[in-house]
Amino acid sequence: MNRLVIRALRAVLVLLALAALTAQVLLVVVPLTQLTRPLDTWDLVFMVVPVLAVACVELGLVAVWVLLARVEREAIFDESADRWVWVISGAGLLAALLVGGMAALVGELDDAPGMVLIGGGIGLMGVAFALLMTVMLGLLRTATGLRLELEQVV
Repeated sequence: MNRLVIRALRAVLVLLALAALTAQVLLVVVPLTQLTRPLDTWDLVFMVVPVLAVACVELGLVAVWVLLARVEREAIFDESADRWVWVISGAGLLAALLVGGMAALVGELDDAPGMVLIGGGIGLMGVAFALLMTVMLGLLRTATGLRLELEQVV
């Protein structure tokens, strides 16, 4: 693969990771500085769940970084790469379910049916992403098998 593309993707991954880390800090600091009453359970839920969702995104970025390093070493067609695809799939699904659930909860608490629909849509997109990654894993396994078969022939 082209080294320029790999370097560009790594730069984008670093920027995304920095943005995610900044978002996590802001998701905690801003509500704490603007809270005019004592902290209650719902305040903690509304701070912790988004931070966990962003952490899932960060985990997915780490998995993409690892797979990118495997591509660079031309070691992507190995069965051990499967677990990183599963990490991306699981992290994406969990993040979407956390955000979708939070949107649905806010919609119910504020009597906003549109937010409930948005939450359901986000959750559905997470399921679609996880299924897409499962298909991609199947393609990776097929390519790995074909490469092993070709190596035996040659």
